[in-house]
Amino acid sequence: MTVWLVTLGMAAVLTLLLLRGRFAERRSLVAVAMALTTALGGYAATGRPDLPAAVEDGQTFDRDWHSAFETARQTRLVRFGEAGAWLTFSDAMLREDASDTAVRGLQGVLADHPDQFDLWIGLGNALAMHQGAAGEASRLAFARAQSLEHASPQPDFFLGLAELETGDARSAARTWRTLAARGLPDATLERWIAEADIRAAGQPD
Repeated sequence: MTVWLVTLGMAAVLTLLLLRGRFAERRSLVAVAMALTTALGGYAATGRPDLPAAVEDGQTFDRDWHSAFETARQTRLVRFGEAGAWLTFSDAMLREDASDTAVRGLQGVLADHPDQFDLWIGLGNALAMHQGAAGEASRLAFARAQSLEHASPQPDFFLGLAELETGDARSAARTWRTLAARGLPDATLERWIAEADIRAAGQPD
């Protein structure tokens, strides 16, 4: 118990110093510190030190705490480094219903690093969650990601996921069927299409 209390305190102090501009690489470190503070805050409330820290193959996250995007990105997008830290920061803000903060943070780092494929996908998701739909701004972010890696299935996959999570299951199914027609390897895509079809069947015309 003492370990995580000390670590939580250190993370909070680091965040304060960063926000006061004490470090040169401020944006990168702010993301790491804020994500660490938020994550440790959740651990302080609900964590169990007897459980393994990492998710093993075949396991799923507790959806009470993790969105479909957060779960899927563990195997589809970068998890470490600066981009991974910003995605973790965005996830944490979305869990706290602070989607505006997630969007502003990602937009800020992308203004300096516009070639970050994974962060454009994260921004597309954050915008969809903020707007309550995968609207024009969200779609433009996913399209920007696709322009960086033309052959990647991930922008369209996460566009479909954003559509599904914001209640537009029919659009999600269409997006994923179009992706499947491209013939790119994706072992889970048929399962997601089936999920979208099930949800669409329960939605009014």
